[in-house]
Parts: sequence; C-alpha cells; structure tokens
Amino acid sequence: MNMQTLAEKMSAGVFYDLLKRDFSQEMISELEQMNVVQKENKLKDILAVPINLSKQRVFEYLQLYYSASWQNLFIELDMPRALSLFEVGAGDVIYIPKALDAYSKKMGAYVTANLNRGLAQNFQEKTKGMDINIQVVEDDAANIGLYYQESSFDVVAFHHAINDIIQTIIAHREGIDTVSNDWWTIEPQMLQAVMDYHRKSILKDAAYHEFIKIIDMSHKLLKTGGYMVFDNITYAGYEEMGYSSEFHSDYIQLARSWISEANLGLEEIEVESYDRQWWMILRKV
Repeated sequence: MNMQTLAEKMSAGVFYDLLKRDFSQEMISELEQMNVVQKENKLKDILAVPINLSKQRVFEYLQLYYSASWQNLFIELDMPRALSLFEVGAGDVIYIPKALDAYSKKMGAYVTANLNRGLAQNFQEKTKGMDINIQVVEDDAANIGLYYQESSFDVVAFHHAINDIIQTIIAHREGIDTVSNDWWTIEPQMLQAVMDYHRKSILKDAAYHEFIKIIDMSHKLLKTGGYMVFDNITYAGYEEMGYSSEFHSDYIQLARSWISEANLGLEEIEVESYDRQWWMILRKV
C-alpha cells in the first residue's frame, strides 16, 4: 500500500484497533499529533528504500506499514472474517498474524511452517496471547501438503519470502545447514551464494524447479478464488555483505516471470495503491 493511502486511512481511523492493540502509547501519541501529510512524509522518510534499520522507531513503522497493508488487503479483497491463512517463510516476523488478528475478530486461523528452531521459538513467543488460532508446523514449507488437504486456505502469504525460499534452495545445494544454525549468522553466506549463482547466470537452472514446487503446492492448498500474495522489502547494507540491493529489489519480477512460465492456473490482479514492484497478488482460477 502506498504511503499516502496508509496515512489517509490511519487518519480516518481504519487501523485504530491495530494501533491500540499492538503499539506503544508513545507511538500512538506521535501519530495522533500529525496531520495526513505529516504522516505520509514520516512514513516515506523512515521507510525509504533501501530501508535503514538504524533509524529511530524503524521497527515499529515497519510493523505498522506491513500489518496495516495486509489488513487493508483483506478488506479490499473482501475476505471472510473466518479467514484461513498459510504463511510461507514467516521466520520470526509477525506482521501478518498481527494483521489477521486485527481483521478476523477472533475467527481467523493462521498456519506457518518453520524448520529453523531458533526462529520458530521466537515466533511462538511473539504470538502468545493473540485471539486467532495459530499453528506452527515443524517441517519444511514444501511439505505442508502432508499436513493439510487441498483447498484448505483462503490466502497463502509470502511476506519477504521469495528471497528466503531462493536462499534456502541455494544453501541446501551448497551444504549450508539452515535448520540448526542461527539464520542471521548464516544469512551473509547465503546471500553471497545466491549472488554468485546470479552473476554466473545459473540461478534459474539451480532454483526454478524447487521454487515452482512450493508455488504449485501453495496453489493446491488454496481454495478456488483464493489468493496467493507476495511482498518484498529491500534493506540497506546488502552491498557490504557482497549482495545487491538492485537484484533484491527485482525479486517480485523474478517470481512473476517464473510463475507465469509455469502456467499453474493463477491470474494476477491489481489492487489500487499496491505497487507491482513490491507486491504481487495472484488469484486461483
């Protein structure tokens, strides 16, 4: 969702419950003192791409932006309050559970899969006390079909997950343990490996089939008319790790191209204020 729309809807009280439930009174007071234009400019400043994680309140504004954007998307797509959602590659980030918790009025159901023990433990700690039903499957997301029948979910969500999927595929090829190791410790090594494959023009050969297997599995899990939704973020500092912000910022287009080529029975739809560089919304036909 673009910053102007978010600022307008915040000022109109659309995300009042989300703010009241999940943000500090200091943050709420700061926002309440701003008019629409000031809110928009604040969001644009703090979340300017590439996002600098050293800025004051950047993590709160990231949660606000993504939780509000996903909640707004549920509204725009007219999703049921009893929304069933599977998130691929959540790690320990809880923006989508927060959005579903605010939207579903205690009727939502959320599932994710995570093999990395540290991330899974952090996720479970962060989501304690939410009103929605939350299940964490301790397995690879590619195996989620072993636990849930076809047509089980209204939405399959990929928040900042295309990169994680590609990194994991390449890591496995390179013998990097993504299960037992701390994810953030090995991430530079994974990013450098992905970049090496990209520069040698062998990334698609190495990752396409495994990536499409996950998309095909996700397609099967969706109900007819359900949505597969992707977003992407680019943070500052990638170049210092031997990676590329420009390459990372193109991940949605890479996924769009590969999924289109696979011809899985998904059609892309556009939702006003959701930039196609950073968002992709596919409907199961």
